[in-house]
Amino acid sequence: MQQLQGLLESLQRDFSQTKYLESDPLDFVHRYSDPWDQEAVALIAALLAYGNVKQIRKSIQGALSRMEKLEGSPSLFVRKLRDPVFFVRALADFQTWIHRFNTGPDLVLLLRLLSESWDRHGSLGAHFLSFHSVDAVNFENALNQLILQWRSLAPEAAGTSFQYFLTAPQSGSCCKRWCMFLRWMGRKDEIDPGLWMADSPLARTFPFNRALRSDQLVIPLDTHTGRISQYLRLTRRKSLNWKAALEVTDALRLCSPDDPVRYDFALARMGILDLCQKKYKKEVCEKCQLLPACHYAQEKEKKGDFG
Repeated sequence: MQQLQGLLESLQRDFSQTKYLESDPLDFVHRYSDPWDQEAVALIAALLAYGNVKQIRKSIQGALSRMEKLEGSPSLFVRKLRDPVFFVRALADFQTWIHRFNTGPDLVLLLRLLSESWDRHGSLGAHFLSFHSVDAVNFENALNQLILQWRSLAPEAAGTSFQYFLTAPQSGSCCKRWCMFLRWMGRKDEIDPGLWMADSPLARTFPFNRALRSDQLVIPLDTHTGRISQYLRLTRRKSLNWKAALEVTDALRLCSPDDPVRYDFALARMGILDLCQKKYKKEVCEKCQLLPACHYAQEKEKKGDFG
């Protein structure tokens, strides 16, 4: 594990840099300075983060452009959704917007739920933290409770494409997009804004003595980080479900007890930038920083299977 820690630290130094944000939906959050704008944009960007990077960016930009055209800023748009007349207008304006499995009305309904959280709690962070125990090992229970409550507030969307936004750990899903959103909220550096941490501008809305800590985060497992985690034997599970996400997080906690998901952004760049591919290719793999810890590559090399 000490060898892996050194390799991950090197990878993190090389790739956890703002110049790589253009390959990540988090890039859109950095375009705003108002914390409520950032919270709204982060939710949109994270929950639309499925599919290829080009399509994700196009869909996020299309949503933000519509919001700003109607109301000037993302946060003003969200707050206005409590007005029934404006809500109908927003539904009409988003009618032609679509992102893979989700439609424009799905996104408007999601943002209306965000508006409800803001109205009742002051911020989505405050709403989430009302379910979150200071002593919790991770955020599993709080996320389950938030999703459950949001579903109860939108019964008309049961069984529709909208439900694709509201995945929860209790269903067994790895909840990649929510885990990514919560990584953005629960750790702070030049990449992650840390909006739900104790020193955040939103902290004044939080319940007393409640905040999200980096040691409570769970790694977002997607096709890239999941595959690489399997290559490194951070998990031996074939299915990238919630249990696998917890296993990988626990393994990374041995490298970084207070901030186990700090390597996530860098690991994801390995796949997104095609530096780690789905097949063993000697000319690619021998240049990889993680090669000394990659069991997959080592086994392929031993068998002479060069892809």
